[in-house]
Amino acid sequence: MKHPSLPMKVATFILLLLCPFVGKAQYKSNWLWPVKGQKAGQGILYRPQDKIGDELNFGNLFITAPEGTEIICPDDAVVEFYSYDYSFSLYTASTFGFHDKPYDKVIAEYQAEFRNKGWDIRCLSIMIGLKIGNKKLWIGGLRHDKAIPTGTCLKRGDVLGTMGYSYHVIQKPSIRLSISNDPDGGDPMTPFGLRSTFRRCEPQPTKFHLTHDEAVADYKQLTNSIKEIYPSLEDFMTEQEYDSFVSKQLKRIPAEGIALKDFANIICDYNQVIHDSHLDIRCPVPDKPEDKKQGLEYYYSPLLVGHVAEGDSSNYACVVLLAADGIHSNYVGRRVARIDGKPVSELRNKARRGLALYDAGVTSVADEVLFYGGKIVYSFKKGDQNAKKATVYEFEDGERVELPLTDYFRGSDADRKKWFRRNDINRYKDSPIGIRQLNDSVLYIGLSTFELSQVDCDSIVKAIHAAERNKVPNLIFDVRNNYGGHGDVMARITRALMGRTPDCPHKGYLKVNAATFSSPTLNWIAGDTIFSDYKPVEGRKGLYQMPNEEDNDSPSVDSLGYNGRLYVLIDSHSASASAFLAGTIKRNYRGYIVGRETKSAYHCETAIKFANIQLANSQFTASIPMVRIVFDETTNDRLPARRGVIPDCNIPLSEEEFHYDGDYILDRTLQLIADGTYIEIPTTAVRAKWWRFHPSLLMAIAFICLLLILLLYYYTRKR
Repeated sequence: MKHPSLPMKVATFILLLLCPFVGKAQYKSNWLWPVKGQKAGQGILYRPQDKIGDELNFGNLFITAPEGTEIICPDDAVVEFYSYDYSFSLYTASTFGFHDKPYDKVIAEYQAEFRNKGWDIRCLSIMIGLKIGNKKLWIGGLRHDKAIPTGTCLKRGDVLGTMGYSYHVIQKPSIRLSISNDPDGGDPMTPFGLRSTFRRCEPQPTKFHLTHDEAVADYKQLTNSIKEIYPSLEDFMTEQEYDSFVSKQLKRIPAEGIALKDFANIICDYNQVIHDSHLDIRCPVPDKPEDKKQGLEYYYSPLLVGHVAEGDSSNYACVVLLAADGIHSNYVGRRVARIDGKPVSELRNKARRGLALYDAGVTSVADEVLFYGGKIVYSFKKGDQNAKKATVYEFEDGERVELPLTDYFRGSDADRKKWFRRNDINRYKDSPIGIRQLNDSVLYIGLSTFELSQVDCDSIVKAIHAAERNKVPNLIFDVRNNYGGHGDVMARITRALMGRTPDCPHKGYLKVNAATFSSPTLNWIAGDTIFSDYKPVEGRKGLYQMPNEEDNDSPSVDSLGYNGRLYVLIDSHSASASAFLAGTIKRNYRGYIVGRETKSAYHCETAIKFANIQLANSQFTASIPMVRIVFDETTNDRLPARRGVIPDCNIPLSEEEFHYDGDYILDRTLQLIADGTYIEIPTTAVRAKWWRFHPSLLMAIAFICLLLILLLYYYTRKR
């Protein structure tokens, strides 16, 4: 019997995901594994307590298999829910009603709407809720041509549908399992006989003070876990240097114990030394109840001081960029020497202490935060002790002024735009891409993420191909403020820009420290072998996957390429895939890089799988990347080791840019184009490039030479 179609109804819902303790006792397997042809535990992508992107996955089990694989009912069940569904995050989604028609027809109906909103149409899939005993099992990511009405009784092994895509962040075919209405919690693993990483969400008592032993135990737990798991420690120091550093830090913990906020500062010092754009150590210090009653309001210093480059030079100064309410606007532009008696160099170093999410020797991230972030400024919690406090500024010209604190740093509307302008760079309404013709000779393509739908990726490739066919002389490709995304999308766009895979061959590899780890984690079970497919390499520490050298001569469907002048824009928020695209363009002399050093290092990054830990006493958390991904071992002056991609034209953050009404780097790039500034290609690179990119021409020349030799031989014999 057909159920009438329901109108589209957008609703945010949170699945009831409770987390049980992980006990030693093993559950007997009662349920069939839902993916037909797989054994229990096979094909797991993400388990409870894994991180998926920036989200912590509390209670979902994601399983992959080839698209179209049959999904079966794990046990006798009653269908309690059936609807088309699209997940925006792990806990919010839109439902699209009950459709008793073929899956392809449903997709066709929503195709235009999804394209306009920038959603991935593949992830519009069926969510089914099954009542099995006292549990309710949710399965998302299904495809089916015939709807299953609610109330239907299903038998163990009945086909529910086929494997589709369950979540737009996961670019592999997958289904998503979770459980609710379970008195034992929402564990999606034990019913299948698996050892579980699922944990009950139980409130932890808040501590504002740690004993000496508690603080030492937490610090050792963090530092030992990172030493064992994190495969890029050698980028920062040797093992001996690391042990010495940890020992010195432990001595900072007082015998009488330490306040939680002071322990957080010690962790921040650690995080500054061992930092990585994917190594996330979080130290949230809760406010005491008496502070909460005060509303946690603050007084602010009246002047916003920024770390500013002087023109295009490498010289920096601390300059007043904004004044509260414009009352003290006469100080804007003044160079500051000391604040409250402290040299600005000391304040800059203090402000850098909490900065951690950047790779290796990258410098642009700290420069950007000290420029825009207002870090070189005091703020004080409201209270009688600070009611009459003032800030004393000493300027480089010798003037000294004492200015009262302000209730909050307001500034004019124009000032606020200056402060937050960088957040709007390379951002477009209702789309992750912006394509526009800037003038007769310049096409602009902006890309804010590499997490693109097939439709969006196609549109970028088509725009690049059109620029080549129409002989557009200059193309600006903007990956500023782009935190990366999917490697396959990046590779396809890179091929479209370059014409084929890179002409300068390189080898990469993956490295882990060991196949299994003893450090306790939230998302892995101690003793389980995680990296069984990684092998030792003679003369090297750790275990490796050593891919074959890339095939540099194989064309692709996107191999038309762009042969005009390519300008790639990057900044301190260009990370991961953005850095590798820019680095590939640079190492192959295929374009001119403009802006500021990327957030991510070019040669390698540490990511893919993560070990999540929680410190037992402070409840601070860390997400530790487990796999070192080396893209390219080649280092030279253009691509130095342990650095991000450094622009051919570096544009440091300046006072002029802060007050500039427009897109400073884009306008500077347009001026470079007008001046004819472009990359100089060494003669050796030209020869290598010509040899690799014209194999058909070489064959033609060889054929002509052979033909001439044969003709010469023929006429010689004839005479």
